[in-house]
This record gives sequence, C-alpha cells and structure tokens, in this order.
Amino acid sequence: MIWRKNGAPKCPRCGGKMMAFMEAENVDGAKRVRYVLRCKSCGYRNVLQDITLRKSPQGVSVSIMRHCF
Repeated sequence: MIWRKNGAPKCPRCGGKMMAFMEAENVDGAKRVRYVLRCKSCGYRNVLQDITLRKSPQGVSVSIMRHCF
C-alpha cells in the first residue's frame, strides 16, 4: 500500500483516498474490534488489526491479530 505525502493511504485498486475507521461487534460473548482502511471511491477494504476482548472468571482476555498490508 502506498501512502500519500499528507499521510492518507492510496488505494491499491483505483488510487483513490482511503479512510481509516473502526468496526465493533459482539461475537459469541466476546467483543471484536477491527481497525479498517476503506476506499471512498471503489469500496476496497483492508483490515489492519483485529482485537478480541473476552470476559473470563480470572479477568479479561485480550487477543490482538495484526494484518499485513
């Protein structure tokens, strides 16, 4: 992925400006948070990081998965 001079990433498909945002959802009693880059022009998505938070009797379990782009 190519980054512009102003810090915004450039879409690998169409060359448009990509926007960063966060998605959150509940899955099987756990909270999943994703940090995503999405192209405003063509809709291409790239997940940067998945974070899963799960409650347990011992406390909170945090799982982080980083994705390469």
